Amino acid sequence: MKAMRRDEDGGLVIATDAMDWKTLAPGVGIKVLRLDRESGAWTVMIRSEKGAVLPPHRHDGLAEIYIIKGTGTHPETGDFKTGDYVLESDGAIHSALHFEEEVIQIMMSHGPSAFLDEDGSVAFVMDVDMLTGFAEETVASNA
Repeated sequence: MKAMRRDEDGGLVIATDAMDWKTLAPGVGIKVLRLDRESGAWTVMIRSEKGAVLPPHRHDGLAEIYIIKGTGTHPETGDFKTGDYVLESDGAIHSALHFEEEVIQIMMSHGPSAFLDEDGSVAFVMDVDMLTGFAEETVASNA
């Protein structure tokens, strides 16, 4: 089964169920849905397993998140549940996020996210270049 197909009008349908989860951090998987090399924007689906921890990070661009499944508490933005929309500001710094249950979300970012070590230094940056290595061929070729 192909993960993506182009419609007659030039749109793109992405069959996310046919895509594999790629490991971002222990217990945290991503599926890359869109990469825009020109603007630096990207869209990913993120699945965090129960007990997983998303490391501390900084948003170097506005991020929009829609919770598809699950509930939790984000140290800086507060409680969230299925169906919630979360807006994270450009420059926002977030503590580690601990997941008490499985959470699936769609994240649209208007710039990179820098994941931070304990001393606050940058461990790695999630941006279009980094995500290209995680992307299905069709998504990567459209970046």
